[in-house]
Amino acid sequence: MASAGDVVREFCGAIDGKDLAGVESLLDESVVYHNIGSEPAVGRDAALAAVKFQFDMFDPISFRITNLAENGSTVLTERVDEVTANGIMAPVPVMGTFEVKDRRIVKWRDYFDMGLVGKLMSGEDVGSLLPR
Repeated sequence: MASAGDVVREFCGAIDGKDLAGVESLLDESVVYHNIGSEPAVGRDAALAAVKFQFDMFDPISFRITNLAENGSTVLTERVDEVTANGIMAPVPVMGTFEVKDRRIVKWRDYFDMGLVGKLMSGEDVGSLLPR
């Protein structure tokens, strides 16, 4: 049986492959996807629309897990979300929290610094601000 961590790893792999069907298969119908600081996407359709928006905006996109901690149905990820737009690749440090029930993600919260994202996407040299 797949652990909650296995589900999250599979989900991040689906993001890497821009596999919207794979993402959908791992989201619960009532999932809440929340980039903290923005309005949450409530329900599978809203979460998929948010993911599709990212797929359309960034090419390529990758969720590279650097650390993963699992406590029952809760999974914490430290990631570098590598997103590319207009030829600029931004390695965005992200902390993510996933709650998994019956092999489906029911809650997904990401925490990141939007100001840093702006600097990265503008091509500003912010190497000293990134985790090492």
